[in-house]
Order: sequence, then structure tokens, then C-alpha cells
Amino acid sequence: MYGAGGQKRVPPEFCKDVRVPLPPLDDQRSIADFLDRETAKVDTLVAKKRTLIERLKEKRTALISRTVTRGLPPDAARAAGLDPHPDLKPSGIDWLGEVPAHWDVTHLKYATSRIVDCPHETPTYADDGEYFVIRTADVSSGRLDLTAAYRVDADEFCRRIRREPLLGDDIVYGREGERWGFAALVPQSTPVCLGQRMMQFRVATHFDAAFLMWQLNAASVVKRGAVDITGATAPHVNVETIRNYWLAAPPLPEQHVIAEFLNHEAAKLDAMVNKIKTAIERLQEYRTALITAAVTGMIDVRGAVA
Repeated sequence: MYGAGGQKRVPPEFCKDVRVPLPPLDDQRSIADFLDRETAKVDTLVAKKRTLIERLKEKRTALISRTVTRGLPPDAARAAGLDPHPDLKPSGIDWLGEVPAHWDVTHLKYATSRIVDCPHETPTYADDGEYFVIRTADVSSGRLDLTAAYRVDADEFCRRIRREPLLGDDIVYGREGERWGFAALVPQSTPVCLGQRMMQFRVATHFDAAFLMWQLNAASVVKRGAVDITGATAPHVNVETIRNYWLAAPPLPEQHVIAEFLNHEAAKLDAMVNKIKTAIERLQEYRTALITAAVTGMIDVRGAVA
């Protein structure tokens, strides 16, 4: 392999000189027929599992959107001692629709005590830095994954938090790029700072942080933000637009119950998706191993039947 900048290439001489097994033509045909047939079976299984993943993701999105605007599903509401079929009223917001009659609606700026945009400069990263930088790549719907997060040293960290430090249960929100519109909670006891394209929300005392986070991930809020996206090369939502997002506002005790419900249900669906992804990886490994074994003669497929 040679090349730089991530563009590694195999030398042409390697392709010309590499030695490969060359079975008789009839055996080649048998191997090819076998692999066409068996890999097609694996590919069909993988496709079905990927379809199932998409359906689970759609179910997750629908559950979040419905619960933060209409309340808990009836059975969950009964278990929590809430009215399973509350009366509804017009929210007065076209894209929000009806909400339970005992709920209010409010702007995001009134559900928070601080709204902070990131420093508009690229951090100076340090591979051995002790502090994580949260980028849009680290945030998905309700999840903050620091596994592949970039790091900065103490000086850069202090520079990144000069407007406001990130505290546990603050919300981080991507407002720019392909992964805009995702929100997640900042973990307790993990010093982090904002990367580019990110915002920070400090939740007001009359709102539950997890409930507000889930509401920001609701399809209705994302669709509303999408209406006001600007910029061709770097699509983004303006800070003022985000500050004025309309949100449903249940009583605080009900927010707590809804947040706990969504934390639990989203985690279950995420676990199912991860299990299916692992199964797909194993199927793909099996496919690769099967091809290798067949074309190198490790398995005899000449007598294999469909």
C-alpha cells in the first residue's frame, strides 16, 4: 500500500503479480454458483435486518414525538396515576397541534435559564488532552457518545468555556451541518466543552432537563427548525429561531414521569437496534469467510445442492 492523506492504493504491479488459486473450469463454475446462491441468502437476511432497524428507529421517533406532545400512552399513564385519556385543546401553534388541556405552551427561551452558542472557532485539539470536546458527530437523538470524541488540553478547555461552563444535565444541541437538530444531556462529573456548531441550554427550575431534551428531539420541533435553515455551504438554524421554538409544557411532576418513561423505552429500542447491528456484523463476517473458504478450496462445494 502507498499514498498519503487517507488515499492508500494497491500498486498495479501487485495486481499483475499476485498468485491466485486456479481450479478447473467446471470447479470454478460450481464455486461461483454456490457463492451466488449462498451470498444471496446472506444479503437477503441482512436487508431484512436493516429494514427492521429502520422500523425500530421510526417507532422510537414516533414514540418520542407523541409522548412529549400528547402525554403518556394510556397504560403507562394509568400506571403513573395520570388520566389515560386527557381532554385536548388547540395549542395555537399550527405545527404543534393539540395538547392536553391542562398543559401550557411556551418558548424554549422561557424553559431555560441560559442559552449559549459555541465559540465560532475551531478548537486546538490534543490527542492526549484530558477534556472532551462535544461535536455534532458525538450527539444523536437523546444520546451523547464520547467514545470517539476529540480532546483538548487545559488551556484550550478554559478558552472554550469562557462564556459558560457545561454542567451536568445541561443540554447540548447541534444547530448546523448534516447532524443538526439532535439534543442530549451532559453527563454528571465529566468535564466537557462545546465544539463548533453546538449550543448549550441550561434548563430552568420549572422544567425537567430530560423532558426538555426529549422534546427538542421530537419530529415536530425538528421539522419546525428545518423551515428556517439558512446557508448553502453550511446549513444552520439561527440562534434566535432556536430561542423561540414553541414547546409543550406539562406540569413539572408529569414532565418527570414522561422523561423516565422515554428514558426507559428509548433505551429498550436502542438495545434492540444494537443487537440487530451485531447480528448484521456477524452475517457479513460469515459472508466474507464463506467466500474465502470456497475460492481457496477450504470447503468442497462441488456437490452442494441449492
